Amino acid sequence: MSGDGSAGASIVTAPVVGSTPRAGGMLVVDGLVRHFGGVKAVDGCSFEIKPGTISALIGPNGAGKTTTVNLIAGALRSDRGRIVFNGSDLTGKRPHQIAEQGLVRTFQISREYASMTVLENLMVSPLHQSGERLLNVLFRPGRWRNEERQHLERSLEVLDEFGLYAKRDDYAGSLSGGQKRLLELARAVMAAPKMLLLDEPLAGINPALTARVADHIERLREGGITFLLVEHNLEIVERICDHVVVMALGATLATGTMADLRKNDAVVQAYLTGGGI
Repeated sequence: MSGDGSAGASIVTAPVVGSTPRAGGMLVVDGLVRHFGGVKAVDGCSFEIKPGTISALIGPNGAGKTTTVNLIAGALRSDRGRIVFNGSDLTGKRPHQIAEQGLVRTFQISREYASMTVLENLMVSPLHQSGERLLNVLFRPGRWRNEERQHLERSLEVLDEFGLYAKRDDYAGSLSGGQKRLLELARAVMAAPKMLLLDEPLAGINPALTARVADHIERLREGGITFLLVEHNLEIVERICDHVVVMALGATLATGTMADLRKNDAVVQAYLTGGGI
């Protein structure tokens, strides 16, 4: 392959905002723009994530990756552009509306409910629980109690799958950093997502737990969940990701496999100040 990476990864030209999303995309990000004053945090970012894949969003520090995830998840609103998920336009939707569509995110810093037990953290994660409505509590106790039993059974199963069963009665705030990462991923699973946005899921954890989290992501993909993760650990990205999107200066620079991207001069140049790729 030549040094310009033309056979695999390529320089991406953003599609025209408002164009029809390309076929096969579970998530289509089309010409996103978000400026903070004079800072162009995201400046014409476009890419597509296919269903059943693990994809990574990578780039040097300040490339706009986390801002892009915040735009997709509804934590920020875009100045321009469009976000389409499973054929539905999510542009401008609030985070809870987006989660209800099956697009669930995690954060760079774990956001566990520290004063609740690990089990309780999972029990509160499913959406639209019957017990949240006063009328159900007063007049349909059998309904919400049966649902709560189901959530309890599922929570214990998920804790076992993530190796946290022994910690179920511990306060979530007492967990190690790596265990909190596992807990956050387990909580996201309890929301029954179709797709998970993971913002640096491997940050700050030891190599053994890094491998465990990566294994869980692969296992969940096999169970039908699609992934987009922001990640700096390029070794893990190369190991588990089917597709990689590179951002630089707020825009999509290139897409492809890690093997292709390593041969792309524009990508290598963008990473030079951050230690190479």
